[in-house]
Amino acid sequence: MAPLNSGGAPFIGGGGTIFEFDPSGSGSITTKVSFDGTNGDQPQAPLTPAGNGKFYGTTARFAVGCGKIYEFDPTGSGSATLKAELNGANGCYPSSALTPSGNGTTFYGTASGGGVNGNGTIFEFDPTGSGSITRYVAFNGNKSNGSPNLAELTPSGNGITFYGTAQYGGAYDKGTIFEFDPRGSGSINLKYSFDGTAGSFPTAALTPAGNGKFYGAAEQGGANNFGTIFEFDPSNGAVTLMASFGYSIYDSGNGRWPHAALIPSGNGHSFYGTTRVGGATNTGAIFEFDPGTNSAPAPAPLPLLGAGAAFGWSRRLRRRIQPVRPVFPIGR
Repeated sequence: MAPLNSGGAPFIGGGGTIFEFDPSGSGSITTKVSFDGTNGDQPQAPLTPAGNGKFYGTTARFAVGCGKIYEFDPTGSGSATLKAELNGANGCYPSSALTPSGNGTTFYGTASGGGVNGNGTIFEFDPTGSGSITRYVAFNGNKSNGSPNLAELTPSGNGITFYGTAQYGGAYDKGTIFEFDPRGSGSINLKYSFDGTAGSFPTAALTPAGNGKFYGAAEQGGANNFGTIFEFDPSNGAVTLMASFGYSIYDSGNGRWPHAALIPSGNGHSFYGTTRVGGATNTGAIFEFDPGTNSAPAPAPLPLLGAGAAFGWSRRLRRRIQPVRPVFPIGR
């Protein structure tokens, strides 16, 4: 299932929905929840599964407030229940998915606004009881750590810290990769500042690979300034350009402006991704990225609720998804 940040009922104009997609047969989409303001509106992030069979998600706004965290129960006709509200001090406008903290009970999230500097926060959400939000650390929006936007945190692999991307800030104000250490009062440590060469303005989470490195997408920068795929090596903080999108504004074949995180394809070595424009109809593309035969295998996608159903969200639900041609060409 997935949330949509517009449409649904009874809001005029729609406050968004959670829908269920059944890929069997010709496929079907069923609305499970319509956001009406009391349970939030404008969801913009994927749902995060919990061990209790439920899901947690964020909405960018709560009436005229700073956003909320809701609990989604997919059983029966489905329901979304308000669990906690951001208040500005602990963050404002969460637009990314929640990430399990590692202790098995709480989640970490990012907010693009609020905090002591007004440039966003990393917060901890405890779903037990009525739910609570604690601000761990605030972004400062400048060269030292940046300001997050749409990307969730990714576990670093050491069992303690997490990596994330910030769309703005850094030495060149073109975005950063940062490490979040939740121990103590929490800290955000700059790992890399984008300068446009390997990309700029990243909006997507990093995706781990079996070789200990991470792959990500940036909306701009690269050889043609239409976005990139890059490789991040946490052992030395290096970021390497893997591929550049587009050749000109008229080249729509492999897409332009990648916006979302890469997803392991399941074949053991490649990843899938999406662009906001380009493709055969210039309305977006799905591409496949192969980092090369020398890389370690990509992790397999995690199954959610078996093969019969998927949950998610989107800004707009299109009536038809066009097959993508050609598959994204790779060049180092």
